[in-house]
This record gives sequence, structure tokens and C-alpha cells, in this order.
Amino acid sequence: MITKRKFLAACAASAAMSALGMPAFAAGYPDHELKLVIPFAPGGATDVVFRIISERAEKELGKPIVPLNMGGAGGAKGSTFVKEQKADGYTLLGGHEFILTTYYGGMVNFGLDAFEPVCTLTFTPMFFSAGTHAPYKTFREMAAYIKANPGKAVVAMTPASVQYVMWNQAAEAAGFNFDKDVRVVIINGNGPQTKAILGKHVETATGDVPSHLAYIKDGRLVVLGVANDTRLPQLPDVPTMKEQGYNVKFGVTRAVFAAKGTPRKAIEKVAAAYRKACEDPEIIRKIEDLGNIMTYKNPRQTRILFSEFDKTFKKALAK
Repeated sequence: MITKRKFLAACAASAAMSALGMPAFAAGYPDHELKLVIPFAPGGATDVVFRIISERAEKELGKPIVPLNMGGAGGAKGSTFVKEQKADGYTLLGGHEFILTTYYGGMVNFGLDAFEPVCTLTFTPMFFSAGTHAPYKTFREMAAYIKANPGKAVVAMTPASVQYVMWNQAAEAAGFNFDKDVRVVIINGNGPQTKAILGKHVETATGDVPSHLAYIKDGRLVVLGVANDTRLPQLPDVPTMKEQGYNVKFGVTRAVFAAKGTPRKAIEKVAAAYRKACEDPEIIRKIEDLGNIMTYKNPRQTRILFSEFDKTFKKALAK
């Protein structure tokens, strides 16, 4: 018969063994390579950012961080793969707000709670771009045009996306209804959207420095307003949304995630390696040259940040 004293002693012994096991795990981790699933095609902005920083982080970690591109379904293919892997710290997700758009857009049945935040790496400010044929040259002019001519402004957009949330935030700030006052042409991806603008099939779309700068420099695209607190160094003459009277800050925040239940010590070790990478002046230069801002945040800060994003995206997409 097991007495109460024996039961409590067994529980205490089990707890002690677990506590002793945690440092042993941390000391031995990692003992082989890690995989970083990037759920988009090679060569894109997300892929390039994660590769640059991870190549530096693996030097701190002592084991390779191997990028694995797994594009498809707006990021859902890759996030589903990571979610289903063993939560041992050896499979990571190179993520951003697509975790929220695929969930609230109905593409998957899991959201932020399916993952453990590891760290935030970068923020890429977005802006509104238009073709030279558009009857407006700033966001303020576009907002006035939309309100005076409901249904005439033609926008290229990916549905249930970061772009849609940005448009809704800007529309709310400017006093028009995006779903009712703007004519949307569904086009997936920055590249095809840019081609549609240049072909004069649509007037405007959202963009960022990596996807639009070349067209801006040669005069084929006009930036209407930058959704950032300050002007971009690559576009010093373009006013922010705030300068035009709209409190809109928006962009893509790239962060590393792990499967739910990944040991805290593993997460902290990976986060520390990425922190060192994000502090490297050469890595910062490479990242900023591509139109990104280095914004490292630890696991706790990343959880708080994406929890706030979750509220914003739920409001815009869960209709």
C-alpha cells in the first residue's frame, strides 16, 4: 500500500529529477543541426532576411541552422509542417504576420497559440504605391479622391492578407470604407501587382523597399505615403502617413517561432544566438540596405508584440 508519505516523496523525487534534467538539456543543446522552415520561395524578401541573420546566428549557436524553403498557401504549408514536428527545438519557423492571416482567413485551424515565440528580428515598413496614371500623388489626395468618387479607385490586393489589414487601418484613419468605396482587383503577390500597375490595369497597391524601390527610382511608381514613424533613408523625400495626418504604422515583422511545448531553455539559447547576430554591425548594414529595420526582441517581448498584432488582425479579418 502506498502511504501519503511515500507518495509525496515520490513526487518530490520526480520534481527534483526534472529540475536536474533541465540544465543537462540546456548544456547539451543543440547537439546537431537545426532546420529553419521559411514558408516562402527562395530569393524573396522573407527568405533573404532569415538567411542573412541565421547564417550569423549559427556561429553563436555552434551548430548549423539550415534554411528549408516550403512555400505554399500563403505560408500555411510551412507553418503546418513546423506545428506537427516534435517540440524539441530542432525545427524552427521563419514567420511573420502570415500566421495570423492564414488563421483568420480560414486557411488553417490554428493561430499564434500553436507556437512558442523565440525572437523578433526585423521590421519592414510598408507604403502605398501608385502608377503615374493614377489621379493622385499622395495618400491624402487618394483619400480625397476615394471619398469624392466611391468605387472608382482601383486597387490590387491579396485577400485575407497583411495588405488587406493595412488598407483597412489606413481607410479607417482617413474616413472611408475600404470594402465599399474602393474597387479591388484580386492579384496575389507584390510582383504581379506591380506588373498590373505598370500595365495600367490598376492604380495602386501596397509595397516596400525590397519590392518597389527599383520602379520608384526609374519614375514608374510614385509612393503615396510611408506607414512608418519616420521617413525611409531610401526615400527621404516621401512623407510618412503621420506627416499627412494619419496615425498609421504598418509593415512586416519577421520573427522566429518554435512548436508549442518547446523547452524554455532551448528557446532561450536560440534567442540568445539570434540576438548576437542582430547586434553585428555588418549584419545590421546588410539588413538595412534591403529596406528593413533591425528590431530584435526576446521571447517575452515577441509574445507581447504578436499578441497585439493578433487583436488587430482579428478585428480586420474575422468578419
